[in-house]
Amino acid sequence: MQQSEELIKDFGFNSSERKEIEWKEIERLSPVIDESFETAIQMTNVNISFEDKVILEDVSWTVKKGEHWALIGHNGSGKSTLLSLINADNPQVYLNDIQLFDQKRGSGESIWDIKKKIGYVSPEMHVFFQRTGSYVETISLSTNDYTLDGFSQEQTTCYEAICSGFNDQMGSSANITFNQHSLVMHWMEALEIKHLQPKPFYKASLGEQRVLLLVRALVKNPPLLLLDEPCQGLDKYQTQRFTSIVDDICRHFNKTLIYVSHYANEMPACINHRIVLEKGRIKELY
Repeated sequence: MQQSEELIKDFGFNSSERKEIEWKEIERLSPVIDESFETAIQMTNVNISFEDKVILEDVSWTVKKGEHWALIGHNGSGKSTLLSLINADNPQVYLNDIQLFDQKRGSGESIWDIKKKIGYVSPEMHVFFQRTGSYVETISLSTNDYTLDGFSQEQTTCYEAICSGFNDQMGSSANITFNQHSLVMHWMEALEIKHLQPKPFYKASLGEQRVLLLVRALVKNPPLLLLDEPCQGLDKYQTQRFTSIVDDICRHFNKTLIYVSHYANEMPACINHRIVLEKGRIKELY
């Protein structure tokens, strides 16, 4: 990405000099987002089914602004479907009583109005950014689907992957302002990943990639963070580092958090509420 390379060169961000984390500067550089809502998520007697299979049954759940929730459940419990109702990806949202940011779904808001308020990290997103040319070729040959040609992320750098979060793009982003560039560099320095900026994303370690995707979710300054099994596949040290970063962010910024995991020991310390799903129903809520 020529523009990004010129910015890095012109503004001298390759210095190895260490600085203390400038949280106030990150806040100053971050986009101004409407945070006047009181309730981030409100679901009332939600029911979701596909053909004859019930996925969610009579789910009622309220998430207030600033709360930090753990969403827990085994595979097939309905977690992914519940997340899709929040992240504006499920058309059945319009058949149910669901409010996001104090606004009822289906009352005129666009999907992009919702997505700009949500910072999202998921295993599926991670797989997309890991796509190399050989990966895409293998999938194309195995599925006989050559429409995937050109979807390789092999040339996407860590810096570009983060910048793609400003516009919710999947891949590199060429239209970066100086202010946005400064914000990205402050985040990378704060989380000690500045050295990764020119490196291809797929060559970073698994733990580094998860932190990069977290920063990608944060650059647009969303009031709601939706982290879907962000520590999947990480070792104990990488998991501890990731969850401590989430704790730091929640301590310095008033983020509402939904954190999905199978395991209690992978939860950030800031978690103060839990919802447990089992076979599409709420088993525990506290």
